[in-house]
Formats: sequence, structure tokens, C-alpha cells
Amino acid sequence: MKRVQSSADLIGKISTYLQIVSKDSHSTAFVPLAEAYRQLGLLGDALEAARMGTAMLPHFCPGFTTLGRILAQMGRIDEALIAYTKALDIDLQSQSALVGLARLHLVRGERELARNVLHQAAAFHPDDELIANMLVAIDMPSPWQHHKAAPPGEASPAVAPATAEPVVSIPIPTATLAEIYAKQGLTDQAAHVYEEILRSEPDNRAVARRLAELRGFPPLPAVAAAPSAETVSAPPAKRQLLETFEGWLRAVQVRRAHVQ
Repeated sequence: MKRVQSSADLIGKISTYLQIVSKDSHSTAFVPLAEAYRQLGLLGDALEAARMGTAMLPHFCPGFTTLGRILAQMGRIDEALIAYTKALDIDLQSQSALVGLARLHLVRGERELARNVLHQAAAFHPDDELIANMLVAIDMPSPWQHHKAAPPGEASPAVAPATAEPVVSIPIPTATLAEIYAKQGLTDQAAHVYEEILRSEPDNRAVARRLAELRGFPPLPAVAAAPSAETVSAPPAKRQLLETFEGWLRAVQVRRAHVQ
């Protein structure tokens, strides 16, 4: 009976929010509208409401947080990461976006990244009970991994040592995500993101400069090599940028070769 009443309440709220949004397409009421749809399980309608709202209010952080929550519930993890990243681009301290991002890292099996995001969230929101509980829960051992029943007459098997976490792939090459990693002290992850950005945006001077800072490269790398055909034919301003970028990439390759 309680569940029916809850659904009725949500339907009533949807009716109210639809009237508000129909009168003012720039109203922030699209957020509770999308949330009501999501809680009813009408994810298609929830997604449409969230997309409409974020298109109308592209600088409204809660809109992208709601969009990320809906996409995550639909299992569209990469798109949800993009939505949460946009929310954090607007407000780096957004509690909802940071918690949502941490949950997505957990879904992807990236426990260490989730922990780092939660520590960042706790620094911004030291009294937040949800963040504190998530930090406690993330380090609690799973009982089913340590108490496997042994056949009669046999001793319980020893608990296998914890294995190292898998190498984390870069989900979305955005500068905002790179800076989130950098603020968490994950310099190598941040640098990998910036390298991916430079592959598609080789003329992005700001990204190239930030990558050099993270990698500890000098402004003009000492690694010498013949310039590419694209560099020779480029205008003077672009030629200098391409030479610098190619030098950085060569330095990265040399460094990786030594590591391997």
C-alpha cells in the first residue's frame, strides 16, 4: 500500500513539474521532473527530461548530475562519466557529482580511484555522512571472500593474498577529468588523459603545457629529431607549436622505453 502511495505521489509531482517546464523551458524544475521519472522506472522519459534541461541550462551543475545518475542506472557508464565530468567542470565541489563519479569507478572495478574521489569529496564536505559511510564501506572486507565453506573433514583453505588492482584505463579524454586525477595525486593518470587529448587536438597549447608540467619536461625538450613534413609546411606560429609538441611526444616515448 505504501509503494502505491509513493508512486501516486511521484505521478502527482510529474504533473506539477510538467506544467512548470511547459510554461518556462528554462526552469530548473526539469531536475525534479527527471528524478521523479527515474524513481518510477521511466528511464526513457527521465533521460529526455534531463537532456532537454541541460540543453536549456548548460551551466547548471545539478542538471548534469541528474543526467549522470540516469545514464548510470541505464548502464551507459561512459556517457554517465561524461555527464558527471561536465557537472564537476561547472562545480568541482559538487557533492552529488563526486559521489556519482566514485560510484561509477566502483562499477568499473576501479576501487582505488573511487577511494581517491571520495577523499577529495570528504575534503570539500567533511561532515557529509554519506561520503563518510562510503569511505568506511569501501575498505570493509567481503565476508563471502574470506569464509568459504570447506568439505567435511577438510580444513578451511587459507585466504589468498589480495591481488593488485588492474591497470585503470582512461574512460574519457577531458581536461576536467585529468585535473580531477591530478588533484588526487594521480599524476600518471592525469598525464595519460592529456596525451589522449593531444592526439585529437595537437594544436592545444594549454593542454601541451599542462602535460609538460605533469611529466616534468622543460619547455623545449632536449631530444632532437628531424621535423615532420607537417611541421615543415606549417605556418611559423603553428610550426613552433608542432615542433614543441613532437619533442614532448618523443620524450614521452623515450621515457616509456626506459621504463619497459
